[in-house]
Amino acid sequence: MEFRESRTYRNLLRVYEEELMFSARFALYGEIAQTDGYITISRLYDTLSGQDLEHARIWLRAIYEGGLPSTASNLIESANAENAIAGNQYQEYVQIAREEGFDHIAALFAGVANIDYNHANLLQQQYDDISSDQVFCKPQEIVWVCMQCGNIMSGVCAPEICPVCGFPQGYYRPINSCPY
Repeated sequence: MEFRESRTYRNLLRVYEEELMFSARFALYGEIAQTDGYITISRLYDTLSGQDLEHARIWLRAIYEGGLPSTASNLIESANAENAIAGNQYQEYVQIAREEGFDHIAALFAGVANIDYNHANLLQQQYDDISSDQVFCKPQEIVWVCMQCGNIMSGVCAPEICPVCGFPQGYYRPINSCPY
């Protein structure tokens, strides 16, 4: 039997998604507990969130039979998923909320759909940069900023090592790009 056609594979996909959901849920619940003044409970949720994230990582490695997907494949999958939820799911939810008279919730759905479209564009741009080998070098000189210390330098390529803080090239981004 082919692995990707097995029920085991489908179960791995299911538990991967569930562990991610619990990790995010517990992180949010930890923030709520901290806001409510329950620091011990907040830290418990933080610990559980981290453990569930590690469980998701375990299942992802099993899904990919010991490896992990590349950043490029993650970017394109993420961009496609953001476009799909913004263009399909949220649009349907907007329509239903309006039909049921919940215009304020329809506006929230529409607003988050727009944010998700923007996410998709950001992710697609990063994918395009990886595909064209232009993450750390551009066709013409630009201004680069170190995300660790804020050092600013001009050049076709980001420096291999920041001359101020010593962090590697991966900490540089074009100054006019998204600051994430």
